Amino acid sequence: MSTSTSPSTFLATKATSLESTQPVPPDQAQAAQIPLQTFNLPTFPPEAFSSGLTSLILTSDIKLEEYQPLLEQPFSVPDLPPTITSLTLELFSLGYPPGFLTELGKKLPGLKSLTLYSQLLAGTTSYSKDDAITFFRFQTQLRELHLLDVFGPKGFYTELASRVSPSLKFLEINFTYRHSDPQFLGSLPSKEIVEFLRGEGKGLVGLTASISAPDVTDDEDDREGTEVGILPVEKAHAGELVGVLKGKGVGGEMVMLDVTMFELSLKQVGDVVGACGKVKILGLTVAVEKGWGEVFEALGEGGRGKGVEVLEIVGVPGLEFAESIKEGGKSGLSADVLVGVVAAGCKSLKSVKVSLLRTRSELWVLEGEVWTLKG
Repeated sequence: MSTSTSPSTFLATKATSLESTQPVPPDQAQAAQIPLQTFNLPTFPPEAFSSGLTSLILTSDIKLEEYQPLLEQPFSVPDLPPTITSLTLELFSLGYPPGFLTELGKKLPGLKSLTLYSQLLAGTTSYSKDDAITFFRFQTQLRELHLLDVFGPKGFYTELASRVSPSLKFLEINFTYRHSDPQFLGSLPSKEIVEFLRGEGKGLVGLTASISAPDVTDDEDDREGTEVGILPVEKAHAGELVGVLKGKGVGGEMVMLDVTMFELSLKQVGDVVGACGKVKILGLTVAVEKGWGEVFEALGEGGRGKGVEVLEIVGVPGLEFAESIKEGGKSGLSADVLVGVVAAGCKSLKSVKVSLLRTRSELWVLEGEVWTLKG
């Protein structure tokens, strides 16, 4: 489940996999990573068009002081291998010159997977926003979309949801919590994510809407690396999402659902699990008033969580639970609790991760018939 990994770790893993691969001849390359210091893409050699190149990563290496002027200069997007089905665009912090994404979309009409990381996809003008939306009009075969720390103006995610292809099956929207920004939660498109589930033809089977804790570092001057945990978005934002998931043909098709960006009540937990009968991988953020037992009771009641195999619960401790922890009570789980969960109705569970606002994390795995604490 993606919530256990921050976007930076996710992208680092992808990059490392490319770097660790032994160099291969151009006519055998399956993936290419290109750092860009301008918006002029290099011309691909003829071998790239015959090698079956499937994956392309474009990484911004543009100096901050040079970025804004480049957005107003001409750009070039040459012909690209039509075999490319996976594209990653990372670190384009100020967006793209108007028209760049449209040209890129025209040259890559066969994308099935798209990852966008750490950027203003819509840029800073209406022209750049329209350019981003137009890019998606060319992506009629897109099945996976990963939006990692991708910010945009109010309404942008709603417009984007109306433009993505009906072929889209897996959507990930993740943000890394910013302790240094008091307006961080207000900048998230938490009210707009639901639009990806609305309307005829929408057929998502996997949805992630989450907030990751920043990676911890040893740099005392890096506030994001020294402060831990997260806060979810306002409780009120969860209601509409839960309502749509309960609608016909929406939640019932989900096999992977991670909505840990939103804080749910115990009743909403029951509503979500009841509506998503096919879900096997589930992540929820839940208000915990007394202890973990009440959360698992809501999950397993009536056997409605019987298909869940991998579970993550991010707890938002209420006053009673918080006081219990302060007085020395256990903040995590026990094998006895997990045995009770399975007996209560979650009979397929194999892995359970719990945390308090992404701190005090525990991972339990079922080995044979015994629950074992792994970390």
